[in-house]
Amino acid sequence: MYKYIMAFNQAYSELLAKLPASIINEAWIRLTSRKHNPLSEKEASEINPIVESFLKHEAIRYQKRLIRQRRTQSWPECPTSFKKIPFIFVSDNDTQTDNITWPEALKYDHKEENNRRVMNELKVLSQHLLDYNKRTFEKFMRDVNLEYNEWVNTNKKMRYEIKDLK
Repeated sequence: MYKYIMAFNQAYSELLAKLPASIINEAWIRLTSRKHNPLSEKEASEINPIVESFLKHEAIRYQKRLIRQRRTQSWPECPTSFKKIPFIFVSDNDTQTDNITWPEALKYDHKEENNRRVMNELKVLSQHLLDYNKRTFEKFMRDVNLEYNEWVNTNKKMRYEIKDLK
């Protein structure tokens, strides 16, 4: 591996302050040792539009990467408003700081409590799903039922006409 002496111009100090040392080192290596039109160390250490645009580009890439890493996992878009969904607030019951000894805490069966909470959540979610389906598919189902009833009525009329012809 080559050892490079980096000496970017002081005019780029604001751009260099936005980048970590590893990226600054990599930028110097890339500018001075690229295949097509490599810059000499003298050119790279002077004020040069190529160096400036490259450092700006690297700073933007680095900032975008930081933003992407800070972003938490987002859920897919939900058509229902979150204001309509009831919130469940978790409170601190001081269960771990109580004076209950560990064997006594093990005696308590958490299975029933967990099952009860899960069932309550399932009920709430199923109700939300039913409401959403009703709002979304109500007109569609109405149209399908109307069309079906028209077909049934037309079919009955045809049967009566055939019966009358016999």
